[in-house]
Amino acid sequence: MLERPHTEFIQAQRLPWRRLPPGAARPDAEYKYLSRDARDGACSCLIRYPAGWSREATEALATAEEFYVLEGALEIDGLRYGADHHGYLPAHWPRHRMSAPHGAVVLTFFDSQPEFSAAGAQPKCDAQPLHLDVLHMPWDMSLNDPNLAHLGISRKNLRAGADGSRSLLSMILPHSEPPRSRGPRESHPVVEECYVLSGSLVGPMGEMQAGAYFWRPPGIPHGPFGTRWGCVALIRFLGGRHVNLWSPDEAPFDFDAPYRPVLPQELAPMAALPALEQPPRY
Repeated sequence: MLERPHTEFIQAQRLPWRRLPPGAARPDAEYKYLSRDARDGACSCLIRYPAGWSREATEALATAEEFYVLEGALEIDGLRYGADHHGYLPAHWPRHRMSAPHGAVVLTFFDSQPEFSAAGAQPKCDAQPLHLDVLHMPWDMSLNDPNLAHLGISRKNLRAGADGSRSLLSMILPHSEPPRSRGPRESHPVVEECYVLSGSLVGPMGEMQAGAYFWRPPGIPHGPFGTRWGCVALIRFLGGRHVNLWSPDEAPFDFDAPYRPVLPQELAPMAALPALEQPPRY
């Protein structure tokens, strides 16, 4: 699930919606691939369920499914995942009914190709689903890294994996920029995946607005970052424990940095597209 090309960054608004065919795990819903591992089918995507969508069948997927509801609500076996709810269903976890009475847009992550489980397959004995009402969770303001102090980062922890992987929400305060408009670059020994939920964040590759997504393989230096009006993003660290490793040198920061993405071949034409226009403030 970790062998994907470096994608940093795309605006999901630029990607086309595609309809899932009959026989798929979510027939008649629409999806956008954000990134995908061609080897095992692991993928990150947006799934849009039309109003009235439903599926009644006793079935399970052969992959773990993690998701965050962006709009609307998704109901699974009588449990309602509304906007800003986070969910996790282990591989082979049975489900009997899914529906989106008023429609939903759901940020979804699959650990491998989302195919149905083989007959008789069972979840691991310690596997348990998760359901979090993230909107009403408190922010953890205890982050203590002097190289990130200028961002005022707060977090909401969503899920921790047995291998040290973790999912979280990260909030950055408005009017945050590196001291003297310079700062060290950080890297991690694990994959970092990010989807911007609100606000925007500026880095060396331009301004990531709401809907921005990146998949960054291990060991790639990045930053420094800043934001004028704040940012909230869903971040996943995959393949082990997240550690911040800092460069001995400093790189410049510029709020007007142009869009200079690193994209896989199939997304390369997006590098020439203009930045998304922000709505006027007055």
